[in-house]
Amino acid sequence: MFFEWKYVIWSDKLFVMLQHQVYVWRMPKEAYNPECLVPTVKHGGGSMVIWAAISWCSADPIITLNSQITASDYVDIVGNQVHLMVQMMFPDNDAVFQDNNSSIHSQKCSILV
Repeated sequence: MFFEWKYVIWSDKLFVMLQHQVYVWRMPKEAYNPECLVPTVKHGGGSMVIWAAISWCSADPIITLNSQITASDYVDIVGNQVHLMVQMMFPDNDAVFQDNNSSIHSQKCSILV
């Protein structure tokens, strides 16, 4: 049986640590000179999550979040973003949505409708 990969929508997320490293060159006698010091951020400079859905003809939507995705975030993304993508790109409702089997895909969450 032949399966049409053109109708599959995949999703995945990427966790990104935001930090940078600065090198300061100085002479030994300048070690504690305020002009030669660079402030640092403990525990990195923050993080963000990038979530995306891709298909044969599109890489849409791409969403950035400031923290890990929760089950309710996932329901919101699928309901508002992926559903819109399916309606626009697959008007005959012949799309198959394939998630990556992350734990948030099967968590229980209470959503008030």
